[in-house]
Amino acid sequence: MKYTPMQVVIAGTIAYVIVSVFVVLGAVGPMNTFVYELLQPLPDRVFAYVTELGSAQVIVGLSILGLLFWFWRGDRVEAWRLALVGIGTLLFTQVLKLVYGIDRPLIDASLDATTYSFPSGHASGSLALYGLTAYVLYRKGQSTFAIFVLICLVLAVSLSRVVLNVHYFSDVIGGWLVALTMIALSEWVIRRKTV
Repeated sequence: MKYTPMQVVIAGTIAYVIVSVFVVLGAVGPMNTFVYELLQPLPDRVFAYVTELGSAQVIVGLSILGLLFWFWRGDRVEAWRLALVGIGTLLFTQVLKLVYGIDRPLIDASLDATTYSFPSGHASGSLALYGLTAYVLYRKGQSTFAIFVLICLVLAVSLSRVVLNVHYFSDVIGGWLVALTMIALSEWVIRRKTV
């Protein structure tokens, strides 16, 4: 069954609201503990480097490079979409952090972990940039290997925040839902413009 972009926007928004209610009520503790303990055997030294691929500076920088790349390829729509979704998702995530004001499990400036916890900016930013790029490549019938690498990158960056104990897994889910909704919203806008 195929879903329309607007259905994904609505489903993503509803799912985000449900997750945020559980987070605010403190009902996500068992899930967060389970995932944290599951990921603990992974080498945190490696993930300290991986996590940087989801930092605001990297996401903004790569969004601008992506904008230039798609302009060079002659695709103005995807050029602007990548930049707007990548940077817009980061900004929106920061606003949501202020709204919820939930503390992190660990504050660590060296890991870009000084703001509030929910939702994760690294998770939302990496899905917005790498996930959107994977989606566009898929839609254009491009390299399956590149798509696979980009999806792995989203997972690695997002889960690195849990491995490093600077985010709860519920923060990551929240970040993914924010980005998914933004990507679907951008797809809806593009389809309306081209109809």
